[in-house]
Amino acid sequence: MSSFFGHSVVWLRRQIDDLLDVVYPPVCGICGRPAESGERLICEKCWEAVKGLEMPYCSGCKQFLPETLRCPECRPAPLVVFSLGYFDGPLKTIIHDLKFHGLKPLGAGLGRRLAEVLSSRADKLAIDFIIPVPLHISRYYARGFNQAEEIAREIGRRLDLAVRADLLYAARKTKQQAKLPAAQREINVRGAFAVPDRAEEILNGATILLVDDVTTTGATLREAARVLREATARRVVAAVAATAL
Repeated sequence: MSSFFGHSVVWLRRQIDDLLDVVYPPVCGICGRPAESGERLICEKCWEAVKGLEMPYCSGCKQFLPETLRCPECRPAPLVVFSLGYFDGPLKTIIHDLKFHGLKPLGAGLGRRLAEVLSSRADKLAIDFIIPVPLHISRYYARGFNQAEEIAREIGRRLDLAVRADLLYAARKTKQQAKLPAAQREINVRGAFAVPDRAEEILNGATILLVDDVTTTGATLREAARVLREATARRVVAAVAATAL
């Protein structure tokens, strides 16, 4: 009965959406043109303007990495980051609308495109599961959702990978990274994350895809990756919607 009810609700929502599209045709939130991409909020041309970076890069020195995914400059081995593009233009608007205007479906759009960026390397990466960068509980309840988790769930759906938001949590509230100079960001996030006691057995020997919305200096990603590796994960790579310069 509950399954039937659930399918009925989905069907009814689709009918209402179709009716609203006739009465109020959806327009792109960026350019104002008709939104015909199937995602309702952003048109296909604006999505096409979001170009993936040509290659993954090193979180330490920001150099693009070769097929080996090893940085020739940084030691120890740095965090490898995949990104949709730089944090400007349509991509910046999309992420702002997701985070600050509550447009959660944009997370799925970003996740779908990140999955496309990752798909060509999926076999080489051999990812076991995905972990979104967590929000502190106070920020989570203020926003109502974690934007990184919205992106991560669509990547997981597209690449057939489990998303484990329960294996990493924000142990303390930090200052907002965007408001701090680069030199203070590493200090700000030191000790910001932890794993629950039961997580170490699950993480043991695993390759983790760490997902976030935006990275600038990479401090948050590196700290989260450090905690996961110390909790026995074998390898951590990262995927972000945007890289801020």
